[in-house]
Amino acid sequence: MKNFKTRFLVLCGLMVLLAAALAPIVAEASCPQIIVSCSNGSEHSCNGHSDGGGHCIYDEKCLNC
Repeated sequence: MKNFKTRFLVLCGLMVLLAAALAPIVAEASCPQIIVSCSNGSEHSCNGHSDGGGHCIYDEKCLNC
């Protein structure tokens, strides 16, 4: 029984570490990449990042052509 409890605690610890490692990747993936059309006819894409409150933030320099 003691061996099972130890393995279970180790597995839970590994799952917590994995979740902590993947959290920034998942948060970044939740904001879509947008295409910006410039006045000169060119287009470029801007990546957003989450502010932690469910909103996406895009770099102002990227949005302005």
